[in-house]
Amino acid sequence: MRNHGQREGNSKRTNGIGRKAAVSVLTLVAVALGGWEPRAALACGGLFCDGPPPNPFSPLPVAQNGENVVFAIDKDPAGGATRLTAHIQILYTGDAAKFSWIVPVDAAPTLGVGTDQLFTSLLGATQPRFQANYTTDGQCLPEPPCQSCNKTPMASGGPSNGGFDAGTASVPADAVKVSFQGAVGPYDGAVIQSTDPTALKTWLTTNGYVVDDTAAEIIDAYVGENKFFVAVKLMNGKDTKSIQPIILKFIGSEPCVPLRLTAIAANPDMPVRIWVLGDGRVVPKTFFEVKVDEARIDWSTGGSNYASLTNGLLGQAADEAGGMAFVTEYAGSSSIAAKLLWSPTRFDLTSLEAAQTPPVYVQALVNLGLASNAQVLPLLDMYIPMPDELKAMGLSDAQFYGNIASYWSQYKFPAFDLKALTAAIKSTVIEPLQAAQEMLDGHPYMTRMNTVISPMEMKKDALFFESSGLGDVPLVHTATFRTMCGDKKFMACNAPVRLELADGRMAWVRNGSTAATCQYQFYDFTGLQKLPAAEKVWQRDVSGEGTVIVDNTAQIEAGLAANNSAFPAAQNMFPMPTRGGGGVTTTAGGGGCACGVGGATAGGVAGLGAAAAALVLARRRRSRRASP
Repeated sequence: MRNHGQREGNSKRTNGIGRKAAVSVLTLVAVALGGWEPRAALACGGLFCDGPPPNPFSPLPVAQNGENVVFAIDKDPAGGATRLTAHIQILYTGDAAKFSWIVPVDAAPTLGVGTDQLFTSLLGATQPRFQANYTTDGQCLPEPPCQSCNKTPMASGGPSNGGFDAGTASVPADAVKVSFQGAVGPYDGAVIQSTDPTALKTWLTTNGYVVDDTAAEIIDAYVGENKFFVAVKLMNGKDTKSIQPIILKFIGSEPCVPLRLTAIAANPDMPVRIWVLGDGRVVPKTFFEVKVDEARIDWSTGGSNYASLTNGLLGQAADEAGGMAFVTEYAGSSSIAAKLLWSPTRFDLTSLEAAQTPPVYVQALVNLGLASNAQVLPLLDMYIPMPDELKAMGLSDAQFYGNIASYWSQYKFPAFDLKALTAAIKSTVIEPLQAAQEMLDGHPYMTRMNTVISPMEMKKDALFFESSGLGDVPLVHTATFRTMCGDKKFMACNAPVRLELADGRMAWVRNGSTAATCQYQFYDFTGLQKLPAAEKVWQRDVSGEGTVIVDNTAQIEAGLAANNSAFPAAQNMFPMPTRGGGGVTTTAGGGGCACGVGGATAGGVAGLGAAAAALVLARRRRSRRASP
């Protein structure tokens, strides 16, 4: 593990908090003051684009702004207290002086800084994949020669969617308990607690943290719940390029995202992605879990409509569960992340140590695959500063370091320190990568959950817990487009096509044509787009399936039958195998309303309120999201 010992050892920690400690994360209080702006997002159809940008120092494409947190649950084999580690990515663009990050936690943590590469790599490695296979039944008629045919059928029938004023108040010496105050990477950090919300907010503002009126009201509620608060701001002289993920370590067993406070900084329809490392599968406790109906996936485009930025299925399914539900996108072995960030032989710094000039050094960084690491550019800026002439031209850091060999031959460079830069690369880039990799390797199981949620829906915090008896959730999902030629009844380009899902459900998506030339008709998903996005919704429990809140199986089966009836010729010529079963759509009450951190009864979980009322909200929100 990376040596956090000195930072943790110097922290004036308070241990022995024996009660349940759920880590609460993800708040940028400066947002409410207009200090936060979304980072530019490249819409790539899915969560990520396939390739890096041409300039290795340009930021990697991102799906969209959201909250990303990696939790690790470490159990004491001797039966002692369970510990939580949370890596929290901070997305902020704005005035460095207005940056204040304040988060409630249930126990006094130790603080550290991590690497953005953990999130970038995990997003790609655990991205759900929707792969279509293509096969042909029967013997097809030969196709006529074609010089310029587009032989890739496309979808049709609709879009493929992819503050507080402290005044002159003073704080009594014993009104605010300061467990830690000091430097944490590029930050000034503090861990504080108080039973007096006014005293706590006064301490924050007196010490240079931004607390707006909306945040102040929510902080009052967390003070009433006896929370500790982690407060972070940038050190003097540091700009927003220096921002790194925060690491919190403390006693606790149930990860938690404090959505009540996150709402201040949230965009509408904001994704919240959670990874949890532990011994087994983790499920939502205060939110529902929802399964997306795979009949709604646009398999012809690799599932581009699953998490698209506009009206994606992930958001639709969450809406249909009342706007408060997570989709489990992966649950299985953590070996999926083996050697993802670091291995003993991956980063040999010999080439950096041997470099004598900035161009040679920067090329060595590129060769090591470190140029796109978010922590590298600030270090280059510090140790190989850009010439003032180029700064005056408005050249960006990425432009400068991406073409440094050209500028080296044309401009006089300020003094640079390659030896110190190598030491900084090792401590700030390589060692956090190693520590993060060892965290991934040190836990046998990984769960990834995702949702789309708007500020108005962030009425309660999202807690998660381990549950036994549930199976794995695969990363790769498959379906088959079967072209039905029969006995030389159709050319392949004109034959009827049937979509076959892995669970045995089938749907016609193209009628046949006996035309003598290739028609290349679009796949018709009109009927499938009318199906619910949510197949099932559960309130999970500590073991077993939990309670089924919504089961849309029967409605989906009826929708598939209606879709197939719109293809009578294909259906008559190639009757589908019959399927038994089906389901009954049910909506059950949640049976409770304990949605905060407060515990559940033995063998149960905190209730989620009336499901029927939640579904009414879902319908209203659905129409709002769909409106132009």
